[in-house]
Amino acid sequence: MMDAAFREYLKQRCRDRGISLHRLALLCDLNQIYFYQAVNKNKDNPPPWVLRRAAPHLGVTYVELLMAAGYLGEDDLREFQSRAEARAAGVST
Repeated sequence: MMDAAFREYLKQRCRDRGISLHRLALLCDLNQIYFYQAVNKNKDNPPPWVLRRAAPHLGVTYVELLMAAGYLGEDDLREFQSRAEARAAGVST
């Protein structure tokens, strides 16, 4: 089910940008009914591909939305950073 904190985060980002959830769905080329139900009817969090479409319209990065939705955590980012640094240094992970 969609986390209440994420639902509020999403609604707040829309308010901050001066757009409705309906408008966000249109901007993302999504079915408005699906998006409305996902946000207001406690459906599952939108999948990552939806968040990728929504991020620019909400004024946040894709990674920020993934974190807000619970798909990524701080540990994931630290692990990614350490692996990226190891690759840059030529170390096999």
